[in-house]
Amino acid sequence: MPLNTDLIRQQFPSLNRPAVFLDNPAGTQISKQSLDRINRYLLEHNANHEGMFETSRRSDEVLHEAHGSMADFLNASRPEEIIFGNNMTTLTLHISRSLARNLQAGDNILVTRLDHDANISPWMLIAEDKGCNLIWVDMDVEEGTLDLDDFAKALERKPKIAAFGYASNLLGTVNPVKKLTKMAHEAGALVYIDAVQYAPHGPIDVQDLDCDFLVCSSYKYSETQITRHVQFHSSPGHWKDKTVTFWNQIPKRVMGYNECLSPFSFRSVHNDA
Repeated sequence: MPLNTDLIRQQFPSLNRPAVFLDNPAGTQISKQSLDRINRYLLEHNANHEGMFETSRRSDEVLHEAHGSMADFLNASRPEEIIFGNNMTTLTLHISRSLARNLQAGDNILVTRLDHDANISPWMLIAEDKGCNLIWVDMDVEEGTLDLDDFAKALERKPKIAAFGYASNLLGTVNPVKKLTKMAHEAGALVYIDAVQYAPHGPIDVQDLDCDFLVCSSYKYSETQITRHVQFHSSPGHWKDKTVTFWNQIPKRVMGYNECLSPFSFRSVHNDA
């Protein structure tokens, strides 16, 4: 069943003009459903969270619903696995600092030459601070994906963390992340996947991938750019007893998620196409 692009365009007020937007790295256009939900929240539920008064409780409900929507979007096993924050770069800096507490001088961290800087610089910083070694994985210049032989060779050095991307932000090529995750786990590494560019284009199943952490940004798929929240998945099999939770000071900004994801669920679009 082909996509009805006219119907889809009607859901985005900014597209009701003869313009073409090529600024995906800076943020996608927001849908009317999300705009309406944000407006309704500010009018009806705007309050600090975890209070004993009515608007606070209603605001908490919106936040819980957003966690549930994201858990469904990523097929996380439970909403508690979802973490919201400012943006992918900031939270990668946070989580890398948390993981660094378990690193020792001389430990290895795997990064790739195909990744966005946001999934490279945070690991470079903790390597410098902790005296760890960076192992660089090259890309296959013919395919535009990671070089699997070079990846396997890097894993022989037993990295503690393997950070790589789901899809290239420059080329749009998709890496075999499930296979890479399995290889990394067999080598004893925690897996950190940057799915920012892939999330708007294909279904993600973190349980099937069995990754330890997966990050994506809502402003890539019809949410407001100002939120730029990121979702983390920590699989039960790996960091079950070492949960790291970040609460930003503006959780109310996630109120548009349900409307953002429900009408144009990328999983549904994928299945209907």
